[in-house]
Amino acid sequence: MTASAGMNDRLLTVYAPPVDDDIRPGSDLAAILVTSLRRNRIDLKDGDVLVIASKVVSKAAGRLTRVADRAEFEDLVAHSSTHLVAERSYASGTTVQVVRTRAGTVQAAAGLDQSNSGGDVVLHPIDADRSADELRARVEEAFDVRIGVVVSDTTSRPWRVGVGDIALGLSGFSGLDDQRGLPDDDGRVQTVTVRAIADEIAAAADLVKGAARGLPMALVRGAGGYLDNGRAGAKALCRDLGEDWFRYGHVEAIQRGLGVETVPGRPAAGDGGDDILERVSRAIRVVRGGISRTPGHAAWRMRIEGAGSRIIMSPSDSPAMTQADGPPLLEAMVGLGSLVERMHTALFAEDLSATTKWHWADGELGSFPRGVTIDIGLLTP
Repeated sequence: MTASAGMNDRLLTVYAPPVDDDIRPGSDLAAILVTSLRRNRIDLKDGDVLVIASKVVSKAAGRLTRVADRAEFEDLVAHSSTHLVAERSYASGTTVQVVRTRAGTVQAAAGLDQSNSGGDVVLHPIDADRSADELRARVEEAFDVRIGVVVSDTTSRPWRVGVGDIALGLSGFSGLDDQRGLPDDDGRVQTVTVRAIADEIAAAADLVKGAARGLPMALVRGAGGYLDNGRAGAKALCRDLGEDWFRYGHVEAIQRGLGVETVPGRPAAGDGGDDILERVSRAIRVVRGGISRTPGHAAWRMRIEGAGSRIIMSPSDSPAMTQADGPPLLEAMVGLGSLVERMHTALFAEDLSATTKWHWADGELGSFPRGVTIDIGLLTP
Protein backbone atom coordinates (compact mmCIF):
# COMPACT_ATOMS: atom_id res chain seq x y z
CA MET A 1 0.00 0.00 0.00
CA THR A 2 1.27 3.49 -0.85
CA ALA A 3 -0.13 6.91 -0.09
CA SER A 4 0.89 10.40 -1.07
CA ALA A 5 1.46 12.56 1.98
CA GLY A 6 0.26 15.92 0.71
CA MET A 7 1.80 19.12 -0.56
CA ASN A 8 5.40 18.08 0.06
CA ASP A 9 4.94 14.96 -2.10
CA ARG A 10 5.94 12.69 0.76
CA LEU A 11 5.31 9.03 0.07
CA LEU A 12 4.24 6.48 2.67
CA THR A 13 4.70 2.82 1.80
CA VAL A 14 3.22 0.01 3.89
CA TYR A 15 4.04 -3.63 3.25
CA ALA A 16 3.28 -6.80 5.22
CA PRO A 17 5.82 -9.58 4.50
CA PRO A 18 4.55 -13.08 5.23
CA VAL A 19 5.83 -14.76 8.39
CA ASP A 20 5.95 -18.51 7.83
CA ASP A 21 7.14 -19.56 11.28
CA ASP A 22 4.62 -20.65 13.89
CA ILE A 23 4.82 -18.31 16.88
CA ARG A 24 4.20 -20.04 20.19
CA PRO A 25 5.26 -19.62 23.84
CA GLY A 26 9.05 -19.49 24.02
CA SER A 27 9.54 -18.51 20.36
CA ASP A 28 12.37 -16.08 19.62
CA LEU A 29 10.09 -13.48 18.06
CA ALA A 30 12.88 -11.09 17.07
CA ALA A 31 14.74 -13.86 15.24
CA ILE A 32 11.53 -14.92 13.47
CA LEU A 33 10.87 -11.37 12.29
CA VAL A 34 14.45 -10.87 11.10
CA THR A 35 14.31 -14.16 9.19
CA SER A 36 11.02 -13.15 7.58
CA LEU A 37 12.43 -9.81 6.43
CA ARG A 38 15.51 -11.46 4.92
CA ARG A 39 13.51 -14.28 3.35
CA ASN A 40 11.41 -11.67 1.59
CA ARG A 41 14.55 -9.76 0.53
CA ILE A 42 13.67 -6.68 2.51
CA ASP A 43 16.63 -4.49 3.32
CA LEU A 44 15.63 -2.25 6.19
CA LYS A 45 16.63 1.40 5.98
CA ASP A 46 17.13 4.11 8.56
CA GLY A 47 13.76 5.63 9.42
CA ASP A 48 11.66 2.53 8.76
CA VAL A 49 9.00 1.62 11.29
CA LEU A 50 8.00 -1.97 12.05
CA VAL A 51 4.48 -2.49 13.35
CA ILE A 52 3.98 -5.83 15.13
CA ALA A 53 0.67 -7.27 16.34
CA SER A 54 0.52 -7.45 20.13
CA LYS A 55 -1.02 -10.92 19.82
CA VAL A 56 2.23 -12.49 18.58
CA VAL A 57 4.25 -10.55 21.17
CA SER A 58 2.01 -12.03 23.86
CA LYS A 59 2.11 -15.52 22.36
CA ALA A 60 5.91 -15.58 22.25
CA ALA A 61 6.01 -14.39 25.88
CA GLY A 62 3.55 -17.09 26.97
CA ARG A 63 0.82 -14.60 27.86
CA LEU A 64 -1.94 -17.16 27.32
CA THR A 65 -4.57 -18.60 29.61
CA ARG A 66 -7.77 -20.66 29.45
CA VAL A 67 -11.25 -20.02 30.78
CA ALA A 68 -14.00 -22.55 31.29
CA ASP A 69 -16.94 -20.29 30.44
CA ARG A 70 -18.09 -16.73 29.90
CA ALA A 71 -18.27 -16.05 33.63
CA GLU A 72 -14.57 -16.88 34.01
CA PHE A 73 -13.78 -14.68 31.02
CA GLU A 74 -15.60 -11.75 32.61
CA ASP A 75 -13.68 -12.37 35.85
CA LEU A 76 -10.47 -12.25 33.82
CA VAL A 77 -11.54 -8.94 32.30
CA ALA A 78 -12.07 -7.52 35.78
CA HIS A 79 -8.65 -8.79 36.90
CA SER A 80 -7.00 -7.23 33.83
CA SER A 81 -8.51 -3.79 34.40
CA THR A 82 -8.26 -0.93 36.86
CA HIS A 83 -11.49 0.95 36.19
CA LEU A 84 -14.93 0.03 34.83
CA VAL A 85 -16.11 2.53 32.23
CA ALA A 86 -19.36 0.91 31.10
CA GLU A 87 -21.05 -2.48 30.83
CA ARG A 88 -24.00 -3.75 28.82
CA SER A 89 -25.78 -7.10 28.61
CA TYR A 90 -27.08 -8.93 25.56
CA ALA A 91 -29.85 -11.42 24.90
CA SER A 92 -27.25 -14.15 24.37
CA GLY A 93 -26.39 -13.90 28.07
CA THR A 94 -23.12 -12.11 27.36
CA THR A 95 -22.07 -9.06 29.32
CA VAL A 96 -19.58 -6.74 27.62
CA GLN A 97 -17.44 -4.41 29.70
CA VAL A 98 -15.43 -1.43 28.53
CA VAL A 99 -12.59 -0.91 30.99
CA ARG A 100 -9.36 0.92 31.55
CA THR A 101 -6.65 -1.71 31.22
CA ARG A 102 -3.51 -2.03 33.28
CA ALA A 103 -1.65 -0.67 30.23
CA GLY A 104 -3.73 2.53 30.49
CA THR A 105 -5.81 2.00 27.34
CA VAL A 106 -9.62 1.99 27.39
CA GLN A 107 -10.86 -1.12 25.56
CA ALA A 108 -13.75 -3.54 25.43
CA ALA A 109 -13.02 -6.73 27.39
CA ALA A 110 -9.66 -5.26 28.50
CA GLY A 111 -8.25 -6.02 25.05
CA LEU A 112 -8.37 -9.76 25.74
CA ASP A 113 -8.36 -11.71 22.49
CA GLN A 114 -9.92 -15.13 21.88
CA SER A 115 -9.91 -15.10 18.07
CA ASN A 116 -7.67 -17.52 16.15
CA SER A 117 -5.92 -18.58 19.34
CA GLY A 118 -6.78 -22.28 19.54
CA GLY A 119 -9.09 -21.79 22.51
CA ASP A 120 -6.65 -19.72 24.53
CA VAL A 121 -7.25 -16.18 25.75
CA VAL A 122 -4.40 -13.92 24.68
CA LEU A 123 -3.50 -11.37 27.35
CA HIS A 124 -1.79 -8.04 26.80
CA PRO A 125 2.01 -8.05 27.02
CA ILE A 126 3.11 -7.29 30.58
CA ASP A 127 4.95 -4.17 29.33
CA ALA A 128 4.40 -3.51 25.63
CA ASP A 129 6.84 -0.57 25.61
CA ARG A 130 9.61 -2.77 26.96
CA SER A 131 8.75 -5.46 24.41
CA ALA A 132 9.03 -2.84 21.65
CA ASP A 133 12.41 -1.74 23.02
CA GLU A 134 13.73 -5.30 23.01
CA LEU A 135 12.51 -6.05 19.49
CA ARG A 136 13.92 -2.80 18.15
CA ALA A 137 17.36 -3.47 19.65
CA ARG A 138 17.53 -6.94 18.07
CA VAL A 139 16.34 -5.82 14.63
CA GLU A 140 18.60 -2.75 14.56
CA GLU A 141 21.58 -4.94 15.42
CA ALA A 142 20.72 -7.44 12.68
CA PHE A 143 20.37 -4.81 9.94
CA ASP A 144 22.65 -2.05 11.29
CA VAL A 145 19.91 0.56 10.98
CA ARG A 146 17.96 2.98 13.16
CA ILE A 147 14.23 2.20 13.14
CA GLY A 148 11.05 2.59 15.14
CA VAL A 149 8.85 -0.21 16.47
CA VAL A 150 5.14 -0.13 17.28
CA VAL A 151 3.35 -2.97 19.07
CA SER A 152 -0.24 -2.56 17.89
CA ASP A 153 -3.60 -3.71 19.20
CA THR A 154 -7.11 -3.55 17.79
CA THR A 155 -9.75 -1.53 19.60
CA SER A 156 -13.14 0.05 19.12
CA ARG A 157 -13.45 3.84 19.21
CA PRO A 158 -15.87 6.19 20.96
CA TRP A 159 -18.20 8.10 18.66
CA ARG A 160 -17.24 5.95 15.65
CA VAL A 161 -18.44 2.58 14.31
CA GLY A 162 -15.85 -0.12 13.67
CA VAL A 163 -12.43 -0.99 15.03
CA GLY A 164 -8.91 0.13 14.23
CA ASP A 165 -5.38 -0.41 15.48
CA ILE A 166 -3.62 1.73 18.09
CA ALA A 167 -0.12 1.72 19.55
CA LEU A 168 0.01 -0.44 22.67
CA GLY A 169 3.81 -0.34 22.79
CA LEU A 170 6.31 2.01 21.20
CA SER A 171 10.06 2.38 20.80
CA GLY A 172 12.40 4.65 18.84
CA PHE A 173 10.23 7.74 18.53
CA SER A 174 7.67 9.88 20.29
CA GLY A 175 4.10 8.74 19.77
CA LEU A 176 2.81 12.31 19.85
CA ASP A 177 3.60 15.16 17.47
CA ASP A 178 2.99 18.32 19.46
CA GLN A 179 1.99 21.16 17.13
CA ARG A 180 1.26 23.65 19.89
CA GLY A 181 3.16 26.88 19.43
CA LEU A 182 3.70 26.25 15.72
CA PRO A 183 1.92 28.24 13.00
CA ASP A 184 -0.77 26.64 10.86
CA ASP A 185 -1.02 27.18 7.09
CA ASP A 186 -2.61 30.59 7.71
CA GLY A 187 0.13 31.65 10.09
CA ARG A 188 -1.98 31.37 13.24
CA VAL A 189 -0.26 29.86 16.25
CA GLN A 190 -1.75 26.47 17.17
CA THR A 191 -2.73 26.02 20.81
CA VAL A 192 -4.35 22.57 21.11
CA THR A 193 -3.24 20.28 18.26
CA VAL A 194 -1.27 17.19 19.30
CA ARG A 195 -1.21 14.48 16.63
CA ALA A 196 -1.25 10.82 17.67
CA ILE A 197 1.45 9.73 15.22
CA ALA A 198 1.97 6.26 16.68
CA ASP A 199 -1.75 5.44 16.45
CA GLU A 200 -1.88 6.72 12.85
CA ILE A 201 1.06 4.52 11.89
CA ALA A 202 -0.54 1.53 13.63
CA ALA A 203 -3.81 2.14 11.76
CA ALA A 204 -2.03 2.40 8.41
CA ALA A 205 -0.22 -0.89 9.05
CA ASP A 206 -3.49 -2.60 9.96
CA LEU A 207 -4.71 -2.13 6.38
CA VAL A 208 -2.19 -4.72 5.16
CA LYS A 209 -1.28 -6.96 8.09
CA GLY A 210 -3.24 -9.58 9.98
CA ALA A 211 -1.86 -12.08 12.49
CA ALA A 212 -4.47 -14.70 11.54
CA ARG A 213 -3.32 -14.55 7.91
CA GLY A 214 0.34 -15.07 8.73
CA LEU A 215 1.00 -11.32 8.44
CA PRO A 216 1.67 -10.17 12.01
CA MET A 217 4.18 -7.50 10.96
CA ALA A 218 4.12 -4.53 8.61
CA LEU A 219 6.93 -2.31 7.38
CA VAL A 220 6.03 1.38 7.19
CA ARG A 221 8.47 3.41 5.10
CA GLY A 222 8.28 7.18 4.76
CA ALA A 223 7.61 8.12 8.39
CA GLY A 224 11.27 8.41 9.37
CA GLY A 225 10.91 12.13 9.97
CA TYR A 226 9.09 11.30 13.20
CA LEU A 227 11.90 9.20 14.65
CA ASP A 228 13.55 10.90 17.61
CA ASN A 229 14.92 9.98 20.99
CA GLY A 230 11.52 9.88 22.67
CA ARG A 231 11.44 7.57 25.70
CA ALA A 232 7.87 8.03 26.90
CA GLY A 233 6.56 5.03 24.98
CA ALA A 234 2.93 4.37 24.12
CA LYS A 235 1.87 5.11 27.68
CA ALA A 236 2.14 8.80 26.77
CA LEU A 237 -0.85 8.36 24.47
CA CYS A 238 -3.10 7.22 27.34
CA ARG A 239 -5.06 10.10 28.82
CA ASP A 240 -4.79 10.37 32.60
CA LEU A 241 -7.96 9.41 34.45
CA GLY A 242 -8.24 12.88 35.94
CA GLU A 243 -8.26 14.43 32.45
CA ASP A 244 -10.69 11.91 30.98
CA TRP A 245 -14.03 13.60 30.37
CA PHE A 246 -15.54 10.22 29.46
CA ARG A 247 -14.27 8.05 32.30
CA TYR A 248 -17.78 6.56 32.68
CA GLY A 249 -20.52 5.67 30.23
CA HIS A 250 -23.54 7.97 30.40
CA VAL A 251 -25.57 5.41 32.37
CA GLU A 252 -22.74 4.62 34.79
CA ALA A 253 -22.00 8.32 35.38
CA ILE A 254 -25.59 8.95 36.51
CA GLN A 255 -25.67 5.84 38.67
CA ARG A 256 -22.47 6.83 40.42
CA GLY A 257 -23.81 10.34 40.90
CA LEU A 258 -26.70 8.70 42.76
CA GLY A 259 -24.25 6.82 44.97
CA VAL A 260 -24.41 3.39 43.29
CA GLU A 261 -21.19 1.53 42.49
CA THR A 262 -22.79 -1.71 41.31
CA VAL A 263 -26.43 -2.08 40.33
CA PRO A 264 -27.97 -5.38 41.47
CA GLY A 265 -29.31 -7.55 38.65
CA ARG A 266 -28.57 -7.54 34.94
CA PRO A 267 -26.77 -4.53 33.41
CA ALA A 268 -28.56 -2.40 30.84
CA ALA A 269 -29.02 -4.09 27.46
CA GLY A 270 -26.53 -3.03 24.83
CA ASP A 271 -28.88 -3.86 21.98
CA GLY A 272 -31.88 -1.90 23.26
CA GLY A 273 -33.64 -5.12 24.23
CA ASP A 274 -34.83 -4.02 27.67
CA ASP A 275 -38.56 -3.28 27.84
CA ILE A 276 -39.90 -0.38 29.91
CA LEU A 277 -40.65 -2.64 32.89
CA GLU A 278 -37.03 -3.81 33.08
CA ARG A 279 -35.74 -0.24 32.78
CA VAL A 280 -38.08 1.10 35.44
CA SER A 281 -37.27 -1.79 37.78
CA ARG A 282 -33.56 -1.10 37.40
CA ALA A 283 -34.13 2.62 38.02
CA ILE A 284 -35.90 1.79 41.29
CA ARG A 285 -33.01 -0.48 42.32
CA VAL A 286 -30.63 2.42 41.68
CA VAL A 287 -32.76 4.88 43.65
CA ARG A 288 -33.13 2.50 46.59
CA GLY A 289 -29.57 1.18 46.48
CA GLY A 290 -27.77 4.50 46.25
CA ILE A 291 -26.49 6.66 49.04
CA SER A 292 -28.79 9.61 49.67
CA ARG A 293 -27.94 12.68 51.74
CA THR A 294 -31.63 13.26 52.41
CA PRO A 295 -33.62 11.53 55.19
CA GLY A 296 -37.20 10.36 54.92
CA HIS A 297 -36.95 7.80 52.12
CA ALA A 298 -38.05 4.97 54.39
CA ALA A 299 -41.40 6.68 54.87
CA TRP A 300 -42.37 5.85 51.27
CA ARG A 301 -42.84 2.73 49.23
CA MET A 302 -42.79 2.49 45.46
CA ARG A 303 -44.72 0.14 43.23
CA ILE A 304 -44.88 -0.23 39.47
CA GLU A 305 -48.15 -0.29 37.56
CA GLY A 306 -49.11 -0.75 33.94
CA ALA A 307 -46.13 -2.92 32.93
CA GLY A 308 -43.76 -0.10 33.77
CA SER A 309 -45.76 2.88 32.54
CA ARG A 310 -46.35 4.27 36.04
CA ILE A 311 -44.72 4.44 39.47
CA ILE A 312 -46.83 5.05 42.56
CA MET A 313 -45.14 6.48 45.67
CA SER A 314 -47.29 6.09 48.77
CA PRO A 315 -46.75 6.07 52.55
CA SER A 316 -45.03 2.99 53.89
CA ASP A 317 -46.39 0.89 56.73
CA SER A 318 -44.06 2.57 59.25
CA PRO A 319 -44.23 6.31 58.51
CA ALA A 320 -43.14 7.22 62.05
CA MET A 321 -39.56 6.08 61.42
CA THR A 322 -37.01 8.90 61.34
CA GLN A 323 -33.43 9.02 60.10
CA ALA A 324 -32.28 12.46 61.21
CA ASP A 325 -34.11 12.83 64.56
CA GLY A 326 -36.53 15.29 62.99
CA PRO A 327 -40.31 15.45 63.05
CA PRO A 328 -41.50 12.33 61.18
CA LEU A 329 -43.93 14.21 58.98
CA LEU A 330 -41.35 16.81 57.91
CA GLU A 331 -38.73 14.13 57.27
CA ALA A 332 -41.25 12.22 55.16
CA MET A 333 -42.05 15.32 53.07
CA VAL A 334 -38.34 16.05 52.52
CA GLY A 335 -37.74 12.38 51.66
CA LEU A 336 -40.55 12.31 49.10
CA GLY A 337 -39.14 15.30 47.24
CA SER A 338 -35.71 13.68 47.22
CA LEU A 339 -37.09 10.36 45.97
CA VAL A 340 -38.92 12.06 43.11
CA GLU A 341 -35.81 13.89 41.93
CA ARG A 342 -33.64 10.76 42.23
CA MET A 343 -36.24 8.78 40.29
CA HIS A 344 -36.37 11.31 37.45
CA THR A 345 -32.57 11.18 37.23
CA ALA A 346 -32.44 7.38 37.25
CA LEU A 347 -35.17 7.17 34.61
CA PHE A 348 -33.25 9.60 32.39
CA ALA A 349 -30.29 7.18 32.46
CA GLU A 350 -32.67 4.54 31.08
CA ASP A 351 -33.79 6.84 28.22
CA LEU A 352 -37.18 7.28 29.84
CA SER A 353 -39.18 10.48 30.36
CA ALA A 354 -41.29 11.12 33.43
CA THR A 355 -44.06 13.48 34.52
CA THR A 356 -45.06 13.84 38.15
CA LYS A 357 -48.49 14.35 39.71
CA TRP A 358 -48.58 15.22 43.42
CA HIS A 359 -51.40 14.10 45.71
CA TRP A 360 -52.20 16.31 48.69
CA ALA A 361 -54.09 15.88 51.96
CA ASP A 362 -55.22 18.36 54.60
CA GLY A 363 -54.01 18.23 58.17
CA GLU A 364 -53.69 20.38 61.27
CA LEU A 365 -50.70 22.19 59.80
CA GLY A 366 -52.27 22.61 56.37
CA SER A 367 -51.88 20.62 53.21
CA PHE A 368 -49.08 18.04 52.94
CA PRO A 369 -48.16 15.49 50.25
CA ARG A 370 -49.76 12.07 50.50
CA GLY A 371 -48.05 10.52 47.52
CA VAL A 372 -46.90 10.89 43.94
CA THR A 373 -47.77 9.33 40.61
CA ILE A 374 -44.99 9.30 37.99
CA ASP A 375 -46.09 8.57 34.44
CA ILE A 376 -43.32 7.18 32.24
CA GLY A 377 -42.62 7.22 28.52
CA LEU A 378 -39.73 6.93 26.10
CA LEU A 379 -37.41 9.88 25.65
CA THR A 380 -37.52 11.42 22.20
CA PRO A 381 -33.99 11.48 20.74
